[in-house]
Amino acid sequence: MLNDELLERYSRQMLLPEIDLVGQENIRQASVLVVGCGGLGSMVTLFLAGAGVGKLTLVDADSVELSNLHRQLAFRESDIDQPKAQALKNQLLSLNSEITVTSALRRFGDDAKSDAELLSDVDIVIDATDNLASRHAIERLTRDAQKPWIMGAATRLHGQIAAFSQSRAEGCYQCLAPSEDDSRGFDCRNEGILGPVIGVIAAWQAQDALMFLSGQPLEWGVLRIYDAAQQRVDRLTVTPREGCHTS
Repeated sequence: MLNDELLERYSRQMLLPEIDLVGQENIRQASVLVVGCGGLGSMVTLFLAGAGVGKLTLVDADSVELSNLHRQLAFRESDIDQPKAQALKNQLLSLNSEITVTSALRRFGDDAKSDAELLSDVDIVIDATDNLASRHAIERLTRDAQKPWIMGAATRLHGQIAAFSQSRAEGCYQCLAPSEDDSRGFDCRNEGILGPVIGVIAAWQAQDALMFLSGQPLEWGVLRIYDAAQQRVDRLTVTPREGCHTS
């Protein structure tokens, strides 16, 4: 149960009727796997750690680079050349020492046995990767493990987010993006990205995760597309594609 210090720490959050004491305790008991510790991952985890998610597991094989710092605001100049998953773990524990953070310095999807172990006790998975192949790997592995996940992507002045349920009754990521071909190279390295766009999508992912963990319903299978230039959000409903495993 929450002690007096934790009640004070999360008091503003618990004032919300959607969270209250029961929801906060659910969040404290929750476990979240975050795949990718770059732009989205570094921002999502700040929100989740601040909100008191009990256990965060971070997976990333990359190291912090100077070009990351304009948008990956959990990192500092002193973190350059350090493994992202470890540097992010250190920052999150500095923010909230009451939570548990573990890091895996590897790529998710490369080792099926290790991935299955990571997924075994998590409540939801956050996609913070930057390519289609990785998202398809998350889709396959979470589907096999019967875990929900939240997809996020951002480049230039645009972002996308969608949440997929444990059952995939609403359809899946493969229904949305059947091909794993990422040859067009639409990523931050080639296209660029405005830092606040990352923040918008990461905040939305964190919000969805916290509402789910606290016991609130989510709109599964709704793709939200953010256009920062027009300050516009479009919504598209995912439906099971003919021939897909969910149809």
